[in-house]
Amino acid sequence: MSHTEYIDSISHEGMVVRADLRTGTVKVKLSDDEEECGSCPAASLCTISGKKGKDVIEIACAHPERFHTGERVRVVGTERMHRKAIILATVIPCAVMLGVMICVYLLTASQLAAALGGLGATAFFFVLLYLMRDRVRHEFTFDIEKLADR
Repeated sequence: MSHTEYIDSISHEGMVVRADLRTGTVKVKLSDDEEECGSCPAASLCTISGKKGKDVIEIACAHPERFHTGERVRVVGTERMHRKAIILATVIPCAVMLGVMICVYLLTASQLAAALGGLGATAFFFVLLYLMRDRVRHEFTFDIEKLADR
């Protein structure tokens, strides 16, 4: 796949670990197929590709009773959602850091104060993002599809 080719969705195969009817969620252990991730332009940023322990995700599902433990599924996320995640995880923190560093340096003329201020502002942004995770979570919804057994 060419890096200039447009991708409308990102998908990953996995296996159902648990379907919880009470919470309306399905937990899926994603496969660690390096061949599948190798062609993905976002593989280096993805928490799934090659990282053990980060391969089980919880997906909100309208009908979790349709899924059973051990069943093969595909988890699909939209490209729009992917772009939003990249913006929240990289673009905004970099802009915050740069803006704070410039302001602090213009006010104090101290490179050390500017660097510490930029790092502190970035850390504050990520703490704030973590605290607001429930408000942001609804914007990152995955679809889950059953796969035919091979």
